[in-house]
Amino acid sequence: MKNYRIGIFGLGTVATGVAKILKEQSHIYAEKFAVSFEIVQVVVHNLDKKRDPKTSGLTISDDPKTILDNPDIDIVIELVGGKTAAKTIIEKSLKAKKHVITANKDLIASQGRKLSRLASENHVGLFYEAAVAGGIPILRALSTSLASDDIEQINGIINGTSNFILSQMRQKQMSYHDALTLAQEKGFAEADPTNDVDGIDAAYKLQILADFAFGKQINQKDIQMGGIRTITQTDLQDVAELGYEIKLLANATIIANKLALSVEPTLVPKDHPLASVQNENNAVFVTGKYAGGLMFYGPGAGEFPTANSVVADLLSLVNSGDRPAVFNSHPDSEVSLAGPKDRIASRYIVLTVTNRPGAMHKLSAFFLMSNINFRNIRQYDPIGETTRVVIITYPASDAQLNPVKTTIKQARGVKIIHEFKLLIEPKGGQRD
Repeated sequence: MKNYRIGIFGLGTVATGVAKILKEQSHIYAEKFAVSFEIVQVVVHNLDKKRDPKTSGLTISDDPKTILDNPDIDIVIELVGGKTAAKTIIEKSLKAKKHVITANKDLIASQGRKLSRLASENHVGLFYEAAVAGGIPILRALSTSLASDDIEQINGIINGTSNFILSQMRQKQMSYHDALTLAQEKGFAEADPTNDVDGIDAAYKLQILADFAFGKQINQKDIQMGGIRTITQTDLQDVAELGYEIKLLANATIIANKLALSVEPTLVPKDHPLASVQNENNAVFVTGKYAGGLMFYGPGAGEFPTANSVVADLLSLVNSGDRPAVFNSHPDSEVSLAGPKDRIASRYIVLTVTNRPGAMHKLSAFFLMSNINFRNIRQYDPIGETTRVVIITYPASDAQLNPVKTTIKQARGVKIIHEFKLLIEPKGGQRD
């Protein structure tokens, strides 16, 4: 039996889960894989912080050198998050010939390739399955089972916090504010929820997914982004009547050899598998040229889902011997990024229109000038001097829609409240 000695940076929720799993499953790993794991050292920022009682037997320090300069430690698990300190930890660990496992989506999204090369140069492994979608092994699937396929599209609900909020709003008719408060009480949302509700967290994960699926390293500025703060009960009721659910969806689609990327509220048809993903769960729907549509589903938040992915990487590492084990080995792809004329989708647009004769005719003319046709239009009873209007268009490009938005912005008596895309065209054509 081979014994592996581990150093862990961080002892938060995920790291505590890792320690518990390794302790509880030690006999199984010994019997099944003939390996044992010993957590030699843990390094934390604050020694005085209250810890889970089950971690009381661990050796804890606030000095990184107790791991980085310890020749007896074979594997480093980085779970401190952020970029600056984590990057230093990972680089020093790799240069010290230590294998590294991390769940750091922010860092891997921007530095994944560079760190992977550094791992390869030092003949050690860098693993980061846990950086995307909690306990779902999506990166492993893309790099192994789906490596022979041509991936055409990835759609993911990959932020458990935003999905929990939208689910609670839909199921319990809660306001956005009340649903957010509940998510914070349950530990799904931070005191500052910006990264989750504005799509930033999901965008980091989409960067990693795009790298794996399409061999394209992208910047976050290349992703069209929108958040869920402005979604109301009225919006949820409207789209439900039209046959959809609203999800904060991460999307990467190949269109004529161009890659379109977005993280934004999206209308998902109720008969699509992603529409049924509720609360803090995550799901990634992959469409391949040969495999067709495959959905990977599982919990995306909490102590054990992400911790289990960390341990799965640990087992993958030790079962591959001492040779380099780097997930991200794609060369730079020739796929270019999609421009405004390439990004085509049906749109769900909510406007307020001044309640006066000819206003609707004027609104229709704005869209007609850009050759955008309506698939569905609803005009609600006036509230005061304005009327709420909901439009679903036939497929149109951003290049077509942008002049309409500019015209409306400059016009009197018309205002766009929301503009969301539709995931796919409903089956059977027009849906009213």
